[in-house]
Amino acid sequence: EIWGALLFGGRLVVVPEAVTRAPEELLALLVTEQVTVLSQTPSAFYALQSVDSLLPAAGRQLKVETVVFGGEALEPQRLQSWMDSHSDSPRLINMYGITETTVHASFREIGAEDAQGSDSPIGVPLAHLGFFVLDASLHPAPVGVVGELYVTGGGLACGYWRRGGLTASRFVACPFGGAGARMYRTGDLASWGSDGQLRYAGRADEQVKIRGYRIELGEIQTALADLDGVDQAAVVAREDRPGDRRLVGYVTGSVDAGVVRAALSARLPGYMVPAAIVVLDNLPLTVNGKLDKRALPAPDYAEGQRYRAPASAVEEVLAGIYAQVLGLDRVGVDDSFFDLGGDSLSATRLINTINSDLDSDLAVRAVFEAPTVAELAMRVAESSGRRAPLVAQRRPDVIPLSYAQQRLWFLEQLQGPSSIYNMPAVYRVSGPLDTDALGRAFSDVVERHESLRTLFRSVDGVPRQVVVPSEDVDFGWQVVDVCGASAAEVAEIIEGVAGHAFDLSCEIPLRAVLLRTGVDEFVLAAVVHHIAADGWSVAPLVADLQLAYAARAVGRGPQWSPLPVQYVDYTLWQRE
Repeated sequence: EIWGALLFGGRLVVVPEAVTRAPEELLALLVTEQVTVLSQTPSAFYALQSVDSLLPAAGRQLKVETVVFGGEALEPQRLQSWMDSHSDSPRLINMYGITETTVHASFREIGAEDAQGSDSPIGVPLAHLGFFVLDASLHPAPVGVVGELYVTGGGLACGYWRRGGLTASRFVACPFGGAGARMYRTGDLASWGSDGQLRYAGRADEQVKIRGYRIELGEIQTALADLDGVDQAAVVAREDRPGDRRLVGYVTGSVDAGVVRAALSARLPGYMVPAAIVVLDNLPLTVNGKLDKRALPAPDYAEGQRYRAPASAVEEVLAGIYAQVLGLDRVGVDDSFFDLGGDSLSATRLINTINSDLDSDLAVRAVFEAPTVAELAMRVAESSGRRAPLVAQRRPDVIPLSYAQQRLWFLEQLQGPSSIYNMPAVYRVSGPLDTDALGRAFSDVVERHESLRTLFRSVDGVPRQVVVPSEDVDFGWQVVDVCGASAAEVAEIIEGVAGHAFDLSCEIPLRAVLLRTGVDEFVLAAVVHHIAADGWSVAPLVADLQLAYAARAVGRGPQWSPLPVQYVDYTLWQRE
């Protein structure tokens, strides 16, 4: 940005680092130095805009003629207050760009109509560059359809210094240019508008998957920012405890966290509502003016609810179980299980523990109907005793689906075979590996766990479980030599395994492939459909695979006792 001033006879004002973090001081500097062109990240400008609204006298002394945005996605609707208070608003320019394309790559002048919309327009490519919006097969996406953005032209970097694999995966051959033409895979999502302008749709890696749901963080962030009293908003997926991933919202402004969360609950589906809302004075920024996600504080999931201590022995036990399941230090009797970060998966664990510890007979739906400790204590008191124990049962001719399987099966009927509910895992293995023993170990695990070799077929519209004999199982196992393949080709194979669309009526819900990448170097790619496993069952499956491999590697089968019950037994018990 320095050359824009120096090459045109201007005076360059370099803002001290301390001032970049103090928007009121930055406003004073802009007035004092009579700055005419301001280049800033959107996050930093939003903070400056808030100070400008609080100090209108200072704002009226500004001489800024142009504001250039870059570095992160712009939300034009958040510029409305600036436009309202500056009738002679300076030109607002949004310039999308990335280091790999020598920074600025597009140009868009933001107008009043942009502030009324919900898009993040980034305009058209600069004269020396070209844009392509492509689908996963590198076909151009139609107008209005989101795809991944690729950039080509004279501004592309040569690659990453001494990182050949990464260079090969990001700087790829351009199928729309001449021989040797390259394009850069940005990892950004975008779509073309009917006006020929490009609209930014977020990062491909900003789509997170929590409890089986694919969630766009940007959609939640936009909903937060639209709430009354919220100045700035950010949403992240945190994993403060291993395996426990939760959405957390961060806001600035004169708002109450509980009120914000309640308002958001009225606008979004339950699975998109953050487990906690944290109110901050300012969102932390990096030295480059972008949101510093690492500096965002861990939330107190119990904050915002006045604590009321348990008044009975049952409430005391329930409060302890709530705290144990949710990983909290203390839970009051008026605290809602779901407001504290609970979900359907942890609700099952909660009810199982309660029934075991209190000799009760609660169904999982009880916690949805009575989510607080006080309410659930009343359900425990009404419970008539424990259910029959879970034991192996005689198999009927038609085995129904469990409630969880029924939901996933129904969704597949609506959507068709899909990878949405896949649970992929990729492991790098270094050192000697007996590939034959590993293949047999996988077969051992599939034989041991019926859920991994179960089909879901429908007869006259009624779904049923069909357990496939272990000798007839095919989980796609193969050992592929990719020693001469590029990093992009290896990544494509892994993505193919992870994204396999299971046809649950004729394919067991497991796939596994081993890639030989070098001498004693391997990558194991496996995927299991959520209908056959969840977050809890993965660890036992991996443990069984390790045990089976250790046995097969020395020429014998795994020495384990048969499982006392299979998932079919659980289904029949649940359906009683």
